[in-house]
Amino acid sequence: MKRLCWELSPGAALAGALLLVLLRPEELAALALAVLCHELGHLAAILALRQRLTGFRARVGGFSLDYAGDAGDLGRALIAGAGPGAGLLYALAASRLGVALERDWLCLSAGLSLLLSLLNLLPAPPLDGGQLCACLARAALGPARAEGLCGLLSTATGCLLLAAGIPTLLRGGGAALLLAGLWLLVSSRSAEAASQRGSGK
Repeated sequence: MKRLCWELSPGAALAGALLLVLLRPEELAALALAVLCHELGHLAAILALRQRLTGFRARVGGFSLDYAGDAGDLGRALIAGAGPGAGLLYALAASRLGVALERDWLCLSAGLSLLLSLLNLLPAPPLDGGQLCACLARAALGPARAEGLCGLLSTATGCLLLAAGIPTLLRGGGAALLLAGLWLLVSSRSAEAASQRGSGK
């Protein structure tokens, strides 16, 4: 059995260090549980479909599990959707448990998991929703039409977040939506450029 490949980018290491400094221990625990449940959802689907786990990557944009095997488009769609699905189930369980036990950090973890899951379902790479959309579109429409549809959805998603983020920022609601929109647009363009280089276009 081949060893797993582990990758920790400098940006991810810096982000982790900042979180350790900025967040209280209970906030770190709330975030860690939300992220862990999300990734365990992906892992469970990978193992259920008898794929071989090949690596784990941590980057500024988040975590990802690499796997090998012939899961097909529908199998890959299931793996992509399993992370947000597990996160939504955890959010429901953690919110009820947090209220029952009067543990604010569990309620915070539920909220973070809900936000993480909904964000990841947006149809733009490198999010799970982008992968889910691409897999389902390829299965239904074929590779050429799927690429065009997913590119359009990705650009539209980033632009909508930007459009919502600007008035939110001006009203004092913070820059989260604006930054998310910019990040998605840049990530989508980077993924498209990488795909074109790989296909020799």
